[in-house]
Amino acid sequence: MNKILAFFLSAILAITGVSTSVIGYTEGTPIKATQREYKFDKDKLLIGGYYGKYDELEYAAEAGIDFIIESGITKEYLDRAERLNIGVIAAGYDGLGSFYGSMTEDNANNWVNHDYSAFLNHNALWGVDLIDEPDAGSYVNINNACQALYNQNKKLVPLVNLFPNYADNEQLGEESGLNFFQKIFTLISDHFNAPTDRYKRYVSDYINKIDTDYISVDIYPYSIHLDSKGNSVKETNSDWVRNLDLLAEACRETDRSLLVITQAAGESKDGVEGGPRWCDEKSDINQQMYASLAFGAKSIIHGIFSSHGWWQADSHMIGSDGKPTETFYAVKAVNTEVKKFADVYGNYDYTSTYLLNYCKVAGANDPYLNCEVASEMGRVKSSNGLLVGTFTGDNGSKAYVVVNMEELNDNICAEFTFNASDDEEVTVYQEGIVRKVSGSNELVLKPGEGVFITVN
Repeated sequence: MNKILAFFLSAILAITGVSTSVIGYTEGTPIKATQREYKFDKDKLLIGGYYGKYDELEYAAEAGIDFIIESGITKEYLDRAERLNIGVIAAGYDGLGSFYGSMTEDNANNWVNHDYSAFLNHNALWGVDLIDEPDAGSYVNINNACQALYNQNKKLVPLVNLFPNYADNEQLGEESGLNFFQKIFTLISDHFNAPTDRYKRYVSDYINKIDTDYISVDIYPYSIHLDSKGNSVKETNSDWVRNLDLLAEACRETDRSLLVITQAAGESKDGVEGGPRWCDEKSDINQQMYASLAFGAKSIIHGIFSSHGWWQADSHMIGSDGKPTETFYAVKAVNTEVKKFADVYGNYDYTSTYLLNYCKVAGANDPYLNCEVASEMGRVKSSNGLLVGTFTGDNGSKAYVVVNMEELNDNICAEFTFNASDDEEVTVYQEGIVRKVSGSNELVLKPGEGVFITVN
C-alpha cells in the first residue's frame, strides 16, 4: 500500500511541477557551510536555556544546561558562568544591536564597522545574539553581519534564530507561489499548501544567502483547550514534524547543524483557549527533546529557563518567586538522561528520519518526509506512531533515535521491536540507564519517551 501511495504522490508532484525539497526551491545556489571553530565543542549534543539571570546560574548548572542566552552580560556574569561550566550567548554585547524581525543595511553596518577590540577574551563568552525571527528580506544584511563577526577570529557564534513554519507571509517575508491547480492537491500532501510552500522558500533563501554552519529555530508545538465537559485536552500542532523535516534536510544537504528552541513554558495551564500550554510534565519535554534529536539536532535550547521572558513566569523553569518550578524538574530529569549519551551521539552523522504509522503521529499530517532514506528503514517495527532517526558512525556503525509520537493527551505507551543480528552489539540508552544487548529486542516507550540505540 505504501508503495502505491508513494507512486501516486510522485505522479502528482511530476504533473504539478511541485518540488518537495528545500534544496534549489528558490533562485540561487545553496551554500555549503563554512565550518567554524568555536569555544565550544559543536560536535557533541549541547543543551541551552533561553534567558538566565546572574543569581539563577546555579540552577542552570543543576538542570544540566550547558549555555544561556541573555542580555546585559558583564565580566562578573561571565566569571560566574565559567565557574559553573556554562557558556553564554550575549545579546546587545559591547553595544552591538540584537534585532527582531528585520535587519536594515544600517543595522548590519553596525556589526560590519564595529570595533571588536573591547570584546573580552573570555572562555564563557560563546557568541553574540544577532537576530530573532528575521524576515527573508533581511538575509543579505544578516549574512554581512555574521561574516563581520566571523572575520574577527574570536571563535564566537553570531546567533540567528528563524521563525517556525506557522509564521505568516508577512513575518516570513515570503509569498506562496502555488497556483490554483497545485493547491487542489492539498489533501494529498502538505507540499501543496501555501504555508509549507512559503516556508520552503524561507529556508531555501536562508541556505542560499547566509553562510552559517548551523540553522536555529524556535518551535512551540503544544496547546490545550477545554472540551464540552470542561476537561483539559492537550493538542499538538500538525505541522511540527514537517517543520523539523524541512530544516533537517537543509542542514544535512549543506553541512549545517540543527539547533532547536523548544517549548518549556506557556500561557495556558488549565485549558484557556488561544495560547501555548504549560509544559510542566516530563513527557512534554521528552517528546520535544527526542523528536528534535531524531532529526539530528546538535543543540536543544529550553525556552524559557529564567523567571523573566515571554509567557507566564510561573510556567518557566524558574518561577516568579525565583525558585525552580515543576517545569524545571521535568527539564532536569530529561537533561540528566540525555547527558548519558551526549558525547556518543556527537560521534554519529545524521542520515535520515522516517515515520511509522503516521496517522497515529501527533504533529504530522503527511506520511512522507524529505529526510527519509528507504535503505535506512526496516530495523524498527511497531503498530504505534513512532518517529525514527538514523545515524552513521565510523566503520559503518549505526545509531537510532526512536520516539513515541502518540498524542500526549492519549497517554499511550508505544511498543516496538528493534531488529539486530546476534553478532551485532546493541547499546540501549533509555531513562538514564545504559544496557548492552544482542539480537532483536522488544522495547516499550512511555508517553512522549524516546530512546537512543547504537549498533556495532
